[in-house]
Amino acid sequence: MSYRIRASTPGDEAGIRQVYQAAARQGGGLLRREDEITDAYIRHNLENSLRIGFSLLAETDDGRILGEIHAWPSETRQLGHCLTNLTVAVDPAAQGRGVGRALFGHLIAAARAYPQFRIIELYCREDNQRAIDLYQSLGFVFEGRLKGRVWQGEGQPYLDDLLMALYLTGAA
Repeated sequence: MSYRIRASTPGDEAGIRQVYQAAARQGGGLLRREDEITDAYIRHNLENSLRIGFSLLAETDDGRILGEIHAWPSETRQLGHCLTNLTVAVDPAAQGRGVGRALFGHLIAAARAYPQFRIIELYCREDNQRAIDLYQSLGFVFEGRLKGRVWQGEGQPYLDDLLMALYLTGAA
């Protein structure tokens, strides 16, 4: 499967929503459920990412969006060096083909081009071992555990949310 990574635009909103809905429908990765992937949610992420952060997508030669990654920093000076609010979603049909790794590679390269960014932060559910393995292979390290933060539904156990970080400059 051939694809390219490019910067997202406001015109990509519908295609990004389709990828997020498919990933949420599959379960196990995104924190939001399919019915929570609304136009307003996608627009909020896209607007903030384009205004003060990054939004990148993987797109086939015929224009089909396979995945998207976005992140933006806090607008407070004390946390402005942390690129956070990070979410990545890959269409289930394209998973396992390097799309997520390619999106992260481009995001990391983009962040390194801006010296104000020192850290990329993300959260990952404790049961998402495939994602944890990817993040660790990219250099992310565990920073903390938020016990019982993720509600899975009635009668299901609460899961821990793991905080992971990639240090772009210097050591932790």
